[in-house]
Amino acid sequence: MHFLERGLNWSTLAYVVFVCLAAATSFLLALFAGRVTSAKDIELKRLQSNSAEAVAHAHAGAARANAQAAEAYREQRRLEADVAHAKTHHEQLRKENLELQLAVEKERAARLQLEQRGADRHITAGQKQAIASALATSKGQRIVLTTQAGDAESAAFAAEISSALEGAGLSVSVAPALVFGHPQPGIVLEVGANRRQLAMSVAKALVDAGVCTGPITASDADDADLLEIAVGPK
Repeated sequence: MHFLERGLNWSTLAYVVFVCLAAATSFLLALFAGRVTSAKDIELKRLQSNSAEAVAHAHAGAARANAQAAEAYREQRRLEADVAHAKTHHEQLRKENLELQLAVEKERAARLQLEQRGADRHITAGQKQAIASALATSKGQRIVLTTQAGDAESAAFAAEISSALEGAGLSVSVAPALVFGHPQPGIVLEVGANRRQLAMSVAKALVDAGVCTGPITASDADDADLLEIAVGPK
C-alpha cells in the first residue's frame, strides 16, 4: 500500500508537471504566434506602404511624362509653324525678287529700245558680208537709192546700204528724193514689173541680215525696169 501511494503521488506530480509544461508550451506558442502575426502585419503594412508610395511615384512620373510629352508636342507644333512661316516668307521674297528682276529687265529693255531709237542706224561688217552672200547671183543689177533731203541720219544710213549693195556687186545710184508731206519711215521699195524678182532678193537680204526688222513695204512703179530703194527717217 505504501508503494502504491508513493507511485500515485509520483503520477500526480508528473501529471501536474506535464500540465504545467503544456500550459507553458501553449503560452510560449501563443506568444510566438502573436509575435509572428504582428511581424507579418508590420511587414504587410510596410509592403502596402511601399506599394502605395511606388504607385504614387509611378503616377507622378506618368504625370510628368505626360506633361513633358504635351510640352514637346506644343514645341513641335510651334517649330512646324515657324518652318511654315519661314517657307511662306521665303516664297514671298522669291516672288518679290522675281518681280523686281522682271521690272529691271523691262526697264532695261525699254531703255535699250529708247537708245536704239535715238541712235543712228548703221550696217556692220557682218551684215555687209551677209548681204553680199545673199545677193551673189545678182551682180551687175541696177538699183536706185533715194534719201530724204535734209535728214542727215537717213542720208548716212543710205550711204551704208549703198556700200553694202555695191559690195555685193550691184550697181547703185544715189539721189535725193523730193517728198511732199510726211516722209514714210524706214525702207520702202518701188518696183517695176521687170524687177520684182530682184526686189524680193534684196528685201530678203536686208531683212535676213538684220538691217530691217521687216517686212519691207513695196509699191508698183510705172517704169517696168525701175527698182528704187527709198531710205526714210527712223
